[in-house]
Amino acid sequence: MVRVDDPLADRGPLKLSDLADRPWFQLPGGTDPVWRAYWNGMTPAGEFRAGPVVRTVHECVQAALWNGNGTVGLAPLAHPLPDGLIAVPLTDMPPSRLVVAWVTDRPSPLIRSFAHIAASTYRSAHT
Repeated sequence: MVRVDDPLADRGPLKLSDLADRPWFQLPGGTDPVWRAYWNGMTPAGEFRAGPVVRTVHECVQAALWNGNGTVGLAPLAHPLPDGLIAVPLTDMPPSRLVVAWVTDRPSPLIRSFAHIAASTYRSAHT
């Protein structure tokens, strides 16, 4: 997603290389490295781009909307964008298939077990 007044807003489908010099919003340290890299538009082994740290979808949207320095980020397709932002397709970025979130200050063995099984299943299917 980019601001509607961004020069890239009217270009149509983009590639990650078109965004190489742009700041991207960042997920906080301690976030799963694969997940963090995906939302930063790169591989886990790559160097993270500079950008504001965000913790929620709302903060991601606001980071792109309020930062007039060309901040960009991936937008969840199911999340409506506010006035002032536009979603521009990336042709070389696969869509994310799954989001799992939970409250970390209330540990639950069921959630921990589910997260472990989901991560193990995903990794075994993608290796």
